[in-house]
Amino acid sequence: MKYRYNCGTANLLALFWAIFSIAGCKKFVSIAPPSTQVVTTSVFNNSGAATAALTSIYSQMSSASWQMSQNSGLLSDELTDSFSLNSHVLPFYINALAAQDAPGPWTVVYNYIYQANAVIEGVQTISGITSPIRQQLEGEAKFIRAFWHFYLANCYGDVPIVTSTDYKTNSFIARSPKANVYKQIIADLQDAKNKLNSNYIDASDTAVTNDRVRPNKWAAASLLARVYLYTGNYSDAESQATEVINNTNLYSLVPELYNVFLANSNEAIWQLAIPIPNTANTLDAYNFVLLGAPINPDGATNIATISPQLLSSFELNDNRKTAWIGTYTTSGTPMITYYFPYKYKDISPNITEYVMVLRLAEQYLIRAEARAQQGKDPSEVVSDLNAIRVRAGLTDYTGAVDKTSLLAAILHERQVELFTEWGHRWFDLIRTGNADAVMSVVTPQKGGTWKSSWQLYPIPQSERMADFNLTQNPDY
Repeated sequence: MKYRYNCGTANLLALFWAIFSIAGCKKFVSIAPPSTQVVTTSVFNNSGAATAALTSIYSQMSSASWQMSQNSGLLSDELTDSFSLNSHVLPFYINALAAQDAPGPWTVVYNYIYQANAVIEGVQTISGITSPIRQQLEGEAKFIRAFWHFYLANCYGDVPIVTSTDYKTNSFIARSPKANVYKQIIADLQDAKNKLNSNYIDASDTAVTNDRVRPNKWAAASLLARVYLYTGNYSDAESQATEVINNTNLYSLVPELYNVFLANSNEAIWQLAIPIPNTANTLDAYNFVLLGAPINPDGATNIATISPQLLSSFELNDNRKTAWIGTYTTSGTPMITYYFPYKYKDISPNITEYVMVLRLAEQYLIRAEARAQQGKDPSEVVSDLNAIRVRAGLTDYTGAVDKTSLLAAILHERQVELFTEWGHRWFDLIRTGNADAVMSVVTPQKGGTWKSSWQLYPIPQSERMADFNLTQNPDY
């Protein structure tokens, strides 16, 4: 497996590479052993250097939110490619990904994991570091490693589990079964939860801050709840979600929908504070908000609009439709109205919004689903469902309360609550077994032909050429 550094992101990675002293665009695993040793030992001569290396990973993740959201939204029934014929956009929309194009997050994500592993190894060598700081840094790094292995597993299925910076091992690593990847994710998150601070801390690694931009114990619990849900461990999913929901000193549903995605909102469990200098608060706002019609056929940004399927999914009087979906109407005849994701609204340089990674609403929906799957008292399931519905301006749920009906209601609520957030809808369709039923209808409407095997991304062909142990997913 190769680890590549994208030269186009040099401005974001400057701090990391200054610390790691790797010049140019060398492939991570191609560097010689002495350089690898520099990465994992002598670079980390104090906790400040380790902290800077760790937090630089968050800086690099700035583009991950909108890219995951746009790509997954185009793959599923969330977004419409309104005009673009861009070779990096159109294949997602018509469900026609190709291995030779290396679609998806594989390369950049394994870079993040490599850097997290370097921190995990490096903090063990620092003399004089206090135990709380070492635990915090190691906990964050393991959280990052788990977070990205989760997305790899859900995009590609079986994937390599990378837990070291050993270039010899990583260069020829094979794919592990998805179940084993999840075991590693859970082990990392459990360890992270035990090591991470209960509060949010600043760059000192100890002082409490109001900024929710570094994961804490509750972020680990939140991701654990999701992972347990995905793996069918419903009792533990309920337990972890309940821990987070019950922490009312830190978290609560924000009553006003327009304020949910503000920086450090009470609903935020973990955010990324990566403003674009003099441009916009988030790449989500910069790339989704339409200030004109999406008419650039070569464009890869500002081309995705809300699909008819998603638009028609909102119930009457659902305030999320007006608060989180924006409109742009063309002049002239005929006038055309485009609907676009508007959860992030601020495209000014005045910082008011951070990128939301984990938020409390998902925990209510996780707990509702976990309770329904366990056959718990329907009133408990409906209570969690109503917490989300009432906030959106809807009446209490009055539908059937058998297990099948409740799970369908929860899936619908996830569709209209979590749209264009980190690929939730695409993953939900797959994990609940609804992908074929939905996409066999939607893909032809988008101009493509659906195959069930296309629920997984192809393994990038360039990676397979470099690592002969990497197998390909079916039908690619």
